[in-house]
Amino acid sequence: MMAHSGDFFDQHASASSSFRQISPTHLRSFLDISPDALLLVNQSGTIVMLNEQTAALFGYAEKELFGAPLEILLPPRIREAYLRHQQQYFAAPYARSMGAGLELYGQRKNGAEFPVDVSLRPLLLDGELHILGAIRDVTAQRVTERNYAVQAQRLSLLTDLMNLAADAILMSDPMSRIIFWNHGAERLYGWSEQEALGRISHTLLETRYPQSRAVTGTILEQQGQWEGELTHTCHDGRKVLVESRQALIRDNQGEPLAILEVNRDITERHTREQMERAYCEETVGRETLFHQILDSLPCVVFLVAGTDARMLFANRAAYQVWGVPWMFQQPLGEFFTTNGITLLNAQGRPLSVEHYATLRAIRTGEPVRDFQTMILPDERMLPIQVYAEPFSPPQSAGIPASEPVVLVTYEDVTVLKEAEKLKDEFVGIAAHELRTPLTVLSGYVDILLRQTSREGTSPLSERQQKAVTAIKEATLRLSTLTGDLLDVTRLQAGRLVLKCCSTNIVPLVRRVASYCQQTTEKHRIEVSTARERAIVIVDESRLEQILTNLIDNAIKYSPQGGPVLISIEEDLLHRQIQIKVQDRGIGIPQHQHGRIFGRFMRAENALAWEISGTGLGLYLCSELVELMGGHIWFDSQEGVGSTFFVSFPMSEGSEEWP
Repeated sequence: MMAHSGDFFDQHASASSSFRQISPTHLRSFLDISPDALLLVNQSGTIVMLNEQTAALFGYAEKELFGAPLEILLPPRIREAYLRHQQQYFAAPYARSMGAGLELYGQRKNGAEFPVDVSLRPLLLDGELHILGAIRDVTAQRVTERNYAVQAQRLSLLTDLMNLAADAILMSDPMSRIIFWNHGAERLYGWSEQEALGRISHTLLETRYPQSRAVTGTILEQQGQWEGELTHTCHDGRKVLVESRQALIRDNQGEPLAILEVNRDITERHTREQMERAYCEETVGRETLFHQILDSLPCVVFLVAGTDARMLFANRAAYQVWGVPWMFQQPLGEFFTTNGITLLNAQGRPLSVEHYATLRAIRTGEPVRDFQTMILPDERMLPIQVYAEPFSPPQSAGIPASEPVVLVTYEDVTVLKEAEKLKDEFVGIAAHELRTPLTVLSGYVDILLRQTSREGTSPLSERQQKAVTAIKEATLRLSTLTGDLLDVTRLQAGRLVLKCCSTNIVPLVRRVASYCQQTTEKHRIEVSTARERAIVIVDESRLEQILTNLIDNAIKYSPQGGPVLISIEEDLLHRQIQIKVQDRGIGIPQHQHGRIFGRFMRAENALAWEISGTGLGLYLCSELVELMGGHIWFDSQEGVGSTFFVSFPMSEGSEEWP
């Protein structure tokens, strides 16, 4: 194989530092057989000899270049610089091989420029100094070099980006030898890039596959990618669980070139997910157990939210009692109306929606316990005890904190009602039987007191006087008790008759307050009102009974004395007249608020203070107020005092207030 002319001249140039003498014939023969473009230039820069390759390279015929100045083969922009270089070179000629790193360009006949590489050799031809130049077109080489430079720049940028990634990124050759190891891999596994390069990846990391390495390799080969979880061992022996994504890179012929692997540490996430799953399973188990417990209860239990009491949960007993399902998020009032369910009070009168125990608990934020009667769609009368307890659900329940939540229970008290009926019958009989002897006893005491006070009659001794007075007070208390018991039995039987009419309650309240003031010296009873007329439709005698009970309680439960404040106010928003009785006594314990209007119910601290009473007064007040279309409630704090409120709808006469 013939050597390139550049190599030929390079060899000769290195053999001797003196100029060589060569004959024109030998030179012509060499020019014709050289694969490179060769030309000979004299000291004036004229082309004196060239080969066909030179003419073809520059697009000229040989005769066009013979005798022409060398500048015609150069771009105009570098000709001036060439002339200076030519003079310097002939002054100190030397052999220069190709690849000297100069940016040289030639110009074809058509004016197109192209990069060239040139090898120069000084020669003596017929005793005259010439320069022999070998010229190569390096256009393809420069394109390749630029492509390599761009690829190198891209590869450098890609490497920088991969090193910035938080994930561990590594690349292996088809033999699983590591050929790239980013900073993320160094941080995760603990081996530096120098320590990891060339190592077998699955051996270095002691990789544990979900199935096997062979199965993973088969999927990678067939599909070109694989995703899954792997367990790796770090440099310090730690085990890490990674989420791995692998891609098989092939060359242009489709042969495997490398495997790119991106691994993300999910050890903490996996541990957290396991804990969350365990917690969720435990929570679901507890919820299931909770639902099973609630469904096994014989009483109705349901949870409502919002001012309209939307259903959040109802147990199996609810369906058994109502006979129809209560849909999730359906308001209580809508459910009752749609299914013909009506709540009645103890006297058998329908309760208005605002008096439902559930809605009262939502409105006041206080627990409510009461007896009500529910009439079912099949016309059966079912006595129930309702307990409504305000409830604070956890934030995870997804219920807005601004929405009130109430837990409600309905308990069938049919058996209890039957027992109470028997008891009421006995109490009624006992009260009737006691009334006659009490009347006789009270009458004889009055006769005895009148006779002994007459002139000419022997007066009673001081001891006898105290005894007769004690008998008189005892008969009055027994008479009051029998009256209360008879009222209770009439209420339970629905036989209590009221005589309601328009009544100005302002003078009535003042009259009752004045009467009660005569019974105590330690208390100061005050009545305040901005009006002289407050007309409501009530039974006047029963209202006196209610007010007397409330004021007597204020006196009785303030054993240390103090003021009892009574006010009469108007509530124009709800069109009601409100009576308020306030004391600064011992108050009512918080846990007994929901039951204080029950029969025979007395506060625990009243017993501790040894305050006497039957526990019927507030029950009678509550029932009588409800019968007259009013509403009674209270606000109390143990050790601070109590305030009882009684409200009745305004009568038309109340609108004439000045």
